[in-house]
Amino acid sequence: MILLPFFQENKQKKYKKLVNLIFFVYLCTCKSKSIMMIDLCNRLVDNYLTKDELLERVEIRKTSPSDLEDICNTLSKAFDMYSSEEAYMQLMQSRARLDESVKLVDKETGEIYGLLIFCEYPIKYGSPILHFEKGIAEFLDNFTQINGHSFIIDERLRGTGLDRKMLMFNSKFLKENYDMIWAAVEVDLKTHDYWKRLGFVELFRIPEAVFYMMPLNKKLVE
Repeated sequence: MILLPFFQENKQKKYKKLVNLIFFVYLCTCKSKSIMMIDLCNRLVDNYLTKDELLERVEIRKTSPSDLEDICNTLSKAFDMYSSEEAYMQLMQSRARLDESVKLVDKETGEIYGLLIFCEYPIKYGSPILHFEKGIAEFLDNFTQINGHSFIIDERLRGTGLDRKMLMFNSKFLKENYDMIWAAVEVDLKTHDYWKRLGFVELFRIPEAVFYMMPLNKKLVE
């Protein structure tokens, strides 16, 4: 799932699977989606709790700036970064909205089992669109944009519906504050048709990735 600029000097090659995927939350009339970047690293928390035990313990909450250290540690582990400082720099450079992002946490310990981070990062800075589709880039520059930094969830909780609930958790905020959500999906992934079915449209592509947009403002599709 991601967030980091996909084209930032090929930095994604340093990670196991840094996929700049967007998910736009499922709710715009029952059709809204939120961004996501996926590598869903195996376990975000090292313990022996089972899926059923975790389902009894976790809940979805909004993140806050006070979660910064825990978020950086989680991202660093999930994407095999050099350190949590690297995650911190990426969040700052991408203008992460830690006041409006989403976390899946243990109700008792506060340990993070999932994250969905939103970033106010225009596509003209997070992709090579100016080199490939300058006209589209200039048009989109008139609209407010959001990109996702990452969407990660502990392997034990995948397939439980929690990922969908996380995506829907802050859809009202997205609809009220942004005109579009954009994402980059690696070319070799098999999920392109899936994202199209969710309402994403292709903007342009490069050999490494396809860049998609989910319009939240009708003027983008008129």
